[in-house]
Amino acid sequence: MSDIQPAQTGPKPDAVPRWQAAPGPRPKGGRALVAVTAVLFVGWLCWLGYTALTRSHSPYISRSQAAGASVAVVAELTAGVDGRIVVLARPGRVADAADLKEAADRPAVKATVVESWKGRPEKGASIGVTNLSGCAGYVGPGTYLLLLNPVPDASVENLPAYTVAGAQRSPGNDPPEAAALRIYPWTEQTSADLRKQVEVLFR
Repeated sequence: MSDIQPAQTGPKPDAVPRWQAAPGPRPKGGRALVAVTAVLFVGWLCWLGYTALTRSHSPYISRSQAAGASVAVVAELTAGVDGRIVVLARPGRVADAADLKEAADRPAVKATVVESWKGRPEKGASIGVTNLSGCAGYVGPGTYLLLLNPVPDASVENLPAYTVAGAQRSPGNDPPEAAALRIYPWTEQTSADLRKQVEVLFR
């Protein structure tokens, strides 16, 4: 007699899904946990908004730019005169003379020192800054922090010549020209923070 059983052709019993939860009371506190989580999340968002609104919005001095400067001054800047040509003179080196062109929407070449660190140039002195027109950060006539280097043996309309220091380039730090040359508005809102930074960078 054969041991082979005939295949069953009748309907199979319904399979019970293994993920189905066992019958019984659900754990308490689920809704309370969701509510507490939501409150904490909203509170975190409110705290982020508060800190963003109340933190100082003063500009930060580029350390890379400060590293390439030997002089820090606060100076009064005026608007340039459209089309005016100012000559950068180098006595005995006529070939190195250059024409500096002013524009009404950019600062004039001449600046007046309001405050300086390390005593140079002196307070109240007039100086010529050769590359002011190409600097970022200018928002109109007023007082600005300038990070400068003297231009040896050069003058602008018989005034000592300076140039705004550019940010130093290094691997991983190659700022575009517009960002490399920057001046910093010196206002009631920014002066305290900027002064602290200057005193650290140029002590």
